[in-house]
Amino acid sequence: MFFVREEVVEASRDYKYLLSRGYKQRVVLDLVTSRYSLSSVERTLLLRCVHSRQDVEAIRSKYVGSVAHYPLIVDGYNVLLTLHTVMEGMDVFLCDDGFVRDLRKSYRKGIELKMLEDAIELLKKELLELTPSSVTIVLDKNVSYSGHHADTIRNFTRDLAEVVLADKADMRVIGGDGVIASSDYVIISRARRIYDLAGEIIKKYFRDKVIDLASLI
Repeated sequence: MFFVREEVVEASRDYKYLLSRGYKQRVVLDLVTSRYSLSSVERTLLLRCVHSRQDVEAIRSKYVGSVAHYPLIVDGYNVLLTLHTVMEGMDVFLCDDGFVRDLRKSYRKGIELKMLEDAIELLKKELLELTPSSVTIVLDKNVSYSGHHADTIRNFTRDLAEVVLADKADMRVIGGDGVIASSDYVIISRARRIYDLAGEIIKKYFRDKVIDLASLI
């Protein structure tokens, strides 16, 4: 299990305070990284999981408790790779804005097909329980083997979801009229209604892999 050092907790508090006072993110991140001798993984943890109080309030105000009867637009790789992370046995983090995120940019590359299929199966099960009015799963066309991944998702979900390959996946997700399922901060900060689909699945099936950073800071 990932161990959150006390220095990381202190760095997170300082980082959040300074962001909330309006200081530039990169300047503050460099400052606390140096001050508390953070590793590259710990630095990424702050970058992905700690936000200003204003940003947290804005994100939480857009969160919907249920997606029933809404169109659901799923940021495919974001959701599936977050599930893939816990299936690999790695920890994920409950962030201060209420979303569950991994640190895959720090320590993991690639997609193992069997785990991807298992993640799709979990996603399908959750979608059947959530009963949105429609489901669109958007994949980045520029990712290696994205066409094969799209076919795999279609084979599992069949009539449940439409799978779209997009040149600009972020814009396709944000432009959708419905609830956006993603933990990508750029996307959810621009969406009107948001839902942490991967996080809800992980809290249901992999609760022991979730480190509650939000409660520490």
